[in-house]
Amino acid sequence: MKLLYFQFSLLLRRILWLMLFYSILRILFFLFNTPSFQTISYAQLIDSFILGLRFDLSAICIINILYVLGSFMLSPSRWEETFYQKILQNLFVIPNLAFLSLGVIDLEYYKFIGRRTNFEINSIMGDAVQQAPNLLGKYWYLGIIMFVLSWIFIKFLPKPSKGKIQNSSVPWYPFNVFVSLFIAALCILGFRGGLQEKPLRINQAFSQNNHQLGNLVLNTPFTFLTTIDAQGTSPVQYVSQQEMNLLISRNRQMSDTEVREPQNVMVVIVESLSAEYMGIYNQYTGYTPFLDSLGRAGVCMRNHFANGRESIDAVPAVLASMPKLMDEPYITSKYQANNLPGLANILKRFGYSSAFFHGARNGSMGFEGFSQMAGFQQYYGLNEYPNKKDFDGNWGIFDEPFLQFCAQKTNEQKQPFINAIFTLSSHSPYTIPTKYVGRFRKGPLEIHESIGYADYALSQFFESIKHTPWFKNTLFVITGDHTQQSSVPKYNNEIGAYRVPLILFHGSQKMNVLLKSKIVPNKITQHADIVPSILDFLDKKYDKLNCFGESIFNFSQGGTALLYSEGRFRMLSNAKYVVFDGEKFRGDTVNLEKNVIIKNNIPVSTTLKKKLLAFIQYHHNGLINNRL
Repeated sequence: MKLLYFQFSLLLRRILWLMLFYSILRILFFLFNTPSFQTISYAQLIDSFILGLRFDLSAICIINILYVLGSFMLSPSRWEETFYQKILQNLFVIPNLAFLSLGVIDLEYYKFIGRRTNFEINSIMGDAVQQAPNLLGKYWYLGIIMFVLSWIFIKFLPKPSKGKIQNSSVPWYPFNVFVSLFIAALCILGFRGGLQEKPLRINQAFSQNNHQLGNLVLNTPFTFLTTIDAQGTSPVQYVSQQEMNLLISRNRQMSDTEVREPQNVMVVIVESLSAEYMGIYNQYTGYTPFLDSLGRAGVCMRNHFANGRESIDAVPAVLASMPKLMDEPYITSKYQANNLPGLANILKRFGYSSAFFHGARNGSMGFEGFSQMAGFQQYYGLNEYPNKKDFDGNWGIFDEPFLQFCAQKTNEQKQPFINAIFTLSSHSPYTIPTKYVGRFRKGPLEIHESIGYADYALSQFFESIKHTPWFKNTLFVITGDHTQQSSVPKYNNEIGAYRVPLILFHGSQKMNVLLKSKIVPNKITQHADIVPSILDFLDKKYDKLNCFGESIFNFSQGGTALLYSEGRFRMLSNAKYVVFDGEKFRGDTVNLEKNVIIKNNIPVSTTLKKKLLAFIQYHHNGLINNRL
């Protein structure tokens, strides 16, 4: 029995040692992301650290199950041997340091995706490996932090208690097997968070009804481990099929946009362009003077939302009206080969040529494959770009020369056309050409200068194309793929984390006047609305388009935005914000002008509940049955 005491003692001391390191990482997470917690009280912070202990223990239990089995299987004679203690120590140290390193990575990565890293990170692992030298050069201090934590972790790791173990009258075998399995069962129970009916889930970290605090409560090993077995979606039945169709139905009657001659369309997705960075969306000078001027000349949608927080989520939403409503990106999910009508596929039926431009390495983020499935006939990436001297040393070609390349290729293209351009230079590490360093306005965030460069590159692009034969017959739809780092308090909330611009500008001034007369700029819009809006503008009817989006030219409805993160489905509709975590609803009122969620937990109407549930059901079952 003395051996059992030694084993339990060592296990308890090492678990407490680990818990300390998880708390240290939580403190570092708070310090590295302080701007996200500007409106948080000290009491809320303390609550978050206390609530986080349960999630820490859950991750620790499953990570160390092999160590527990190995430790309690040892006989008294083996326990005293240094060789076996070394094996056990390595079985404890190596996995735990590996998972702690995920938490260190998240100190910075959280700023880009606005949530804890999960198993989805594997979808971009290829890009990360290619960028490893650059990432290590930029974030070298994370390596130092990990080295120091590792040294302390190993140096002061609790060691086995010294003392002679006397032989017990109880036969060690099969008693040791029973004890090992019992402790392993406790570990599994700890991982699921207790004896409650359903295991501990990511969305349970948001009990304080605050997105930032929920991520502070969580730890990265937990979010990574609990999403390993994510297999798309599961079928759900919240409402009848007939009621679902009524709840999600959109007005597909075409608006009379008075467009009578063939029009070209160019969709421009600007990397990491948040509404926060633009002067036209705020009462302060932004970093995008050119895009601000386009917004004033055309139409600037004041309440536009991205459907995701990553580039890989934006492309399906913008070009195929597919919002992100599951953990995995659609592009890398098991449903990626589903029949999902893309914008280029639809317009091909009407004689449109098409091309997709992205200056990164071909295959990056799965864009090349998805663009082909969405119907784009040509793909132009790093491989197709002729002058590799314009490579930025990190991701791909600098925006200015690549956009000139886009202009050249578009000039060679048959009209009418539908083209999509995804810019690059405002992606971390925010590299701009040496000749422009110091030219663009800098702000409190590192990204601001590169946003200024991207804006300038777009101004030069428009300067190059404004005298082309096709310019005055082209609608430009400009948006950001997702938000990025924030320095303005009003954007540090669940709504601000998704606010990106949407600008519609036409090469003809007459058409811009027409656009302004046909659009209500304060309507709530989302990325998924872009495809039906373009089809409406072109007066091209397509009955098989999914029901997630609606045309911004439609005056009859107030607009809806669907959002999803960490197991929570969210819907913005008029001044109401509804959240569903899979079990219960929460409702808030919203001041969109001030970008503020009023936390008054208002009762959610049955209609809004059913509407959100209907969209979830339509999404999940439609993907599974390939009927979207």
